Amino acid sequence: MNVMRPLEIKNNCINLKTASFTSLRVVTKKYNSLFSIHDTTIYKDEILELCYRKNEEYVYIIEGEGEIYDYNTQKNYKLEPNTIYHVSENDKHRLIAKTNLRGICIFTPACRGDIEHDEDGSY
Repeated sequence: MNVMRPLEIKNNCINLKTASFTSLRVVTKKYNSLFSIHDTTIYKDEILELCYRKNEEYVYIIEGEGEIYDYNTQKNYKLEPNTIYHVSENDKHRLIAKTNLRGICIFTPACRGDIEHDEDGSY
């Protein structure tokens, strides 16, 4: 069993900050190869074009409002607290933050946590 209290999280996790978002990489490949957990906030009015080549992602929205656009189905979905969305490997999607949009992200397999999205929106 492993329990991480706030001080351990602060001292052992990766806090990645970019112009578009901040992401506390709480559980990474360093701890677990099966999945990683990120607490991510996309800033108001930011638009992210994403497509993960090697990962699936589940996101539980806990704060804010936004939209996700699925390029495969050409559908837009509203994002608000208590919404969960899932994107599979190679699912190109666009995230639009209407307010600061915070979600708990679970990636499988686990991400390293110290890298940013590349030009294709992948890790």
